[in-house]
Amino acid sequence: MRDVLDDDLAELYAVRGGDDARLARLREQLFAEKPQRRSRRWVGIAAAAVAVVMITGLVVLLRPVSRDAPATMPVKPAASLAEAATLLEVAEQPTRRYRHVKYQLWQLVTHAEGPFDATSVKYEYDVWLPTAPGEMVVIYRRFTGEHRAVTGPQRPIEDIEERSSGTILWNSFCAATPCQEETISKPLPVDDRDKLEAAAQAMLSPFTTTEEKAGLYRRLAEGPAIRWDNGKVFAEGSRWVFRVDPATGEVTGMDVVAPVDTRLPDGTLALSVTVTYEWTDQRPS
Repeated sequence: MRDVLDDDLAELYAVRGGDDARLARLREQLFAEKPQRRSRRWVGIAAAAVAVVMITGLVVLLRPVSRDAPATMPVKPAASLAEAATLLEVAEQPTRRYRHVKYQLWQLVTHAEGPFDATSVKYEYDVWLPTAPGEMVVIYRRFTGEHRAVTGPQRPIEDIEERSSGTILWNSFCAATPCQEETISKPLPVDDRDKLEAAAQAMLSPFTTTEEKAGLYRRLAEGPAIRWDNGKVFAEGSRWVFRVDPATGEVTGMDVVAPVDTRLPDGTLALSVTVTYEWTDQRPS
């Protein structure tokens, strides 16, 4: 093979005098060096390609579906009032200007003067609570006109509305931020059956902060008779039952059973409240 190579070089390039020694050294180096094995190089390139694919896939898995959605880790649903308190404490801080809290109430209205009748009527309360200090709080309350017959002959809705005034859900009046619910600092009764009733206004108030509500949860959880059943918070012998969202820790409702009355069907609710929350940058003027 070296002879053929010498012939080819001689034909392609005119060898000048004095270059024989240099060309001889080049030929010796050419045939003395072993060809480099390329298998390891290709193995390295293949491994790098696999790493890129794996990293790309990892990014896709961790990236939220929406470009604007925060990349948050899943939170385990609460299995107790104490765990619901923890969810409140680790909740994301608000980034919008207002917290809109909406209450839908069904209130029992009775007329004792014969013949006895009972009707459940609906109210709606809307609260826009600014997140910044020194801003005005907006609260709307309205009677929707919706009603449900409970028992007895039903009177005109206008008469029923005159005898109902809506329920006071919280105690404090707040014209501008910061706001505070006055009942949050009151001690709870010793008897567990009375604790939920005593805590009702602080539980429902839009002015109760998440930290205050978390502390209230833990105080209630200390009562051995107060139970948790998948977000339902109650105590045997108490007419007050709260609903807490296991995913967020927020109070989503409350039911109050009517006092025992033979004229009312068993299990009649004196009050039923549903609460929803949202963050927004807009509010009614």
